[in-house]
Amino acid sequence: MRGDWADVADWFDELRREHEGFESHQYMRDIVASVLASGVADHLGVTTSMHDIVVVSLDAKSWNHETIRVFSPSSLPPVPDGFVMLTFDGRKRRRQGAREIVQCPAEDAVPAFWRLVGEKFGITR
Repeated sequence: MRGDWADVADWFDELRREHEGFESHQYMRDIVASVLASGVADHLGVTTSMHDIVVVSLDAKSWNHETIRVFSPSSLPPVPDGFVMLTFDGRKRRRQGAREIVQCPAEDAVPAFWRLVGEKFGITR
């Protein structure tokens, strides 16, 4: 799914309506809703990879690709029930780490997402 944040929100809503058990993806929908409500959605590019969310900064000043990925409960690697896993992939020279993995309870998904966005992209809501 490519598009903007509203398209991703619609897609997750459609999946929830059409697939029993998709309630486990609620934290994904919460993250998307928080971006739409943030006022900074136009600074964050989004796409999906299966049910994962892949985010880039649209404010990036270099060609180097840095992403934050939010893994869904149906991802590989598997995410334990009740948890969320986020990764940052970037470049070493920025001293922000080449790869960072964050795992936390699903109820902390939105704050964990915004901490990574602020720390790695310098974008706050």
